[in-house]
Amino acid sequence: MKINNAMRNNNRNIWSRRLAFQAIYSWSINECGIDELQSIFREDENYNKSDNKYFEEIVTGVVNNISTIDDEISKTSEIDIKNINFVELSIIRCFVFELNGNKEIPKEILLAESVKLASKFGGQDSYKFINAFLDNFVKNDTNENN
Repeated sequence: MKINNAMRNNNRNIWSRRLAFQAIYSWSINECGIDELQSIFREDENYNKSDNKYFEEIVTGVVNNISTIDDEISKTSEIDIKNINFVELSIIRCFVFELNGNKEIPKEILLAESVKLASKFGGQDSYKFINAFLDNFVKNDTNENN
């Protein structure tokens, strides 16, 4: 199979999203400045696999809009945001930012990749929670925008 630019860019977005989630998780545990946070992840061995600009856009967007993002999460969640573990919350925060801020990427792709992150980094049933939560979030977001 020959790899084309669309496939290469998609893979770079996957790495950007993964590193951004990890950065937001780190920031959730130990808040620091955006520049410091991004510089830490520039040292990651997978940074060169990512679309660096997109990684920085996600991280900056989530951190700068955290109150708005958390308000949106709280409106949708039956669980108090303080009771959502940081892995799942970081995935949700990145998803909400990307869903609202990047209309070029279909929500189905964002949802599928968020579930993959939860499967890889979350607890045993984390992916089920993420899938149900984000599916509900998308339905509510669609209903509000119609």
